[in-house]
Amino acid sequence: MLKLLLAGAVAVPVATVGAVAATGVVVVDVREGRGGQHLVIPIPLAAAQVAAAFVPERDTRLHLGAQAERYLPVAREVLTALAAAEDAELVKVEEPGQEVSIRKEGSLLHVRVHERGQQVDVQVPIAVALSALPEAGGRISVSQAVWALQHARLTQVVEVQGADGEHVKVTVY
Repeated sequence: MLKLLLAGAVAVPVATVGAVAATGVVVVDVREGRGGQHLVIPIPLAAAQVAAAFVPERDTRLHLGAQAERYLPVAREVLTALAAAEDAELVKVEEPGQEVSIRKEGSLLHVRVHERGQQVDVQVPIAVALSALPEAGGRISVSQAVWALQHARLTQVVEVQGADGEHVKVTVY
């Protein structure tokens, strides 16, 4: 009987760790500038998926104008075509003290902005962008968007570096 209880006590945490490892973890790393606080917050995607199921229906609707809603099918087509396209630089803007670059790299859309000591680096998996597009009527499937983050495994999704040393990084493992 003791062996059975011990096996159960070990099996539950092992199964939990296995489930978290299988579904992934989003890690939010926030560092304030000039010796401020440093927070690292791991969020299991499985927990986010469960939480997404509790988002009230009224909060899953965007109020898009009729003109924006009209272009949702086009946005879907563009993202689908982009996913199938070869890697390429789509946009590059350089001005004194500023640089903006948008590239398609593998399954990611990579946006970099550098401006006078500040830097924003965003890598969006195209599958996540497709999942985040509203459906007809402006409804967003929060569960689908969270589930799609699994396509971002081992990806640093966002990194922002402020001029005063602030630093925010979001990585999916």
